Amino acid sequence: MGTSTRWADFVCYTVQGDKPCPYLLVEVKREGLDLEQMVPQAESYSLILGAPFFCVTDGEEHRFYLAGRSQGSSVRLQDRAPMPSDENLPPGVDFIHFPPQIDPLVDLFFQALEKDSEFLRDTIWHSICLEYWNKRVFGRLDSITQDDLGRAVCEKTMVKFPNRKAILTTIREDLGKFKSFLKFIAGLVGDPIYELNRLLDRSSTLHIRGAGLFFVTQLMAAAHPGEYVVLEDNVAKALKDLHMTDVLVPTDMVDGYIFANDICRRMYRDKLEVRILEGNFGLATSFELVAVHNFLWHYYAFYRQGKPWSG
Repeated sequence: MGTSTRWADFVCYTVQGDKPCPYLLVEVKREGLDLEQMVPQAESYSLILGAPFFCVTDGEEHRFYLAGRSQGSSVRLQDRAPMPSDENLPPGVDFIHFPPQIDPLVDLFFQALEKDSEFLRDTIWHSICLEYWNKRVFGRLDSITQDDLGRAVCEKTMVKFPNRKAILTTIREDLGKFKSFLKFIAGLVGDPIYELNRLLDRSSTLHIRGAGLFFVTQLMAAAHPGEYVVLEDNVAKALKDLHMTDVLVPTDMVDGYIFANDICRRMYRDKLEVRILEGNFGLATSFELVAVHNFLWHYYAFYRQGKPWSG
């Protein structure tokens, strides 16, 4: 049975036709926590993914549930969830599928990069912003000044005014805290879902007011080139519109970000990378992954509405 670290700690899949379908979602917590308190979160994830069964466990005790039609209507099972038949558990299934319409859209995307100078400039700008943060912020964390950090936030990130104001206030009033926040991102190891949730937890000493997940994903893409994309609402909507996800990935949840990030990285590798690197489009070296963000964002915001890729 396929497993994958996605919305919860594990999602087990069956296969119907040639399509993987969520079957059992497993939420794992450390020993000693009340399993009953874990049920609403696991149930919520199960409903989002459409998994008929979910399990909560602390590694010692395992409780299985049949998911209901709405929150709070699930039924606890006396035994484990039923095992699917072998025909629904074929080995070697690819869990990321690209629908047929992707290839012609990719062709149009590259035509736009070649012919629409405004669209190309926008794509290059995104890569340059990430390179700037990587080299001139993360590469100089011990010596960078308040003014330089403020300039990077204002000129090289996409942040709404209230959030930008809150971030700048922290930089001005507690530069050390903001540097600790950045150092944590730069040195991130282990489970990214757990670690990034620490940044978003308002009770955490790492949390920066105004630094929501959209801002954090920009810093992740800058600090870890080639590993993380920037996630924004239109990217999530494009993934669903193009049938690469069955659900609208929530852009305010770390679980959703990691889920979408896996798909975006795979799409870049399989559909964009060779042509981006051979095309000499002028993107900042090592930050070419921004191409998949711009493909998805501009597809949903503009192209699908009959507009040019640049809008």
